[in-house]
Amino acid sequence: MTEEFKWVFNPPKLKQVKQPDTISLDDFDSLIDRLDNEGVDPLIASRNQAMLWTTLGSGFRAIEVSSWMIKEALYPNGDLMKLTRIASSGTKGSKSILAPVIIDKERYYIDRWLDLRVKHRIGMNFTGKNQDLYRGLNPNSRVFMSFHHGDWQPFAMQTKVVSGKEYSVCTSLQNTIKKLYKDYGHAGCSSHTGRHTLARLASKVLGNKHSDSELREIIKNLLHHRDIRSQAEYTDINWNDLRIKSKGMFK
Repeated sequence: MTEEFKWVFNPPKLKQVKQPDTISLDDFDSLIDRLDNEGVDPLIASRNQAMLWTTLGSGFRAIEVSSWMIKEALYPNGDLMKLTRIASSGTKGSKSILAPVIIDKERYYIDRWLDLRVKHRIGMNFTGKNQDLYRGLNPNSRVFMSFHHGDWQPFAMQTKVVSGKEYSVCTSLQNTIKKLYKDYGHAGCSSHTGRHTLARLASKVLGNKHSDSELREIIKNLLHHRDIRSQAEYTDINWNDLRIKSKGMFK
């Protein structure tokens, strides 16, 4: 009898997915400032600052940071868009997404990086046509590029298969962002930290103004999910409990 019901005392364990840490806004600001230091090439530092801001301010995944194109980020007159659309070829789910680029600090660091690209002639439009558009940058170049063997080039992409579904990833950029966090004192953070922080900040700011279903829909849109159930990939949140626990996160 004991053997027959042995499984009762040893139930199967549910899959536990370790989630990356979130980061307070004060710590994030400090990190961004410290990325620009005398031990880092100013171009690399400026790129890194802008990249990290897109993960928090726009909720970009690494694949979207690496795939974002100049013609998706800028209007032809060179102004930075406030709402950007990333083509389906540059997203995790192979469907285009809309993302905000509205936070002043994020816009400042992106603009500064693009101005440095122009100053140092990185990824310029050398076709001889429409060179006065997009600040002179090649509209089909990536906003963020890797500096490899003395040359600026797109980050390498890989295809990953999970449960029979294929999607693109950028492992090198995931590792780069994770290493930046670790090197500056945030070892538990990753390329998803910005997205997680954005979701929790939205929960804190909007939690008392919207119902749970409305809040889920807002966060679904902020994180570019097509289905509310995708939030289960991040955490099994009790939304009311989250409102209480998150109060001390962004002082």
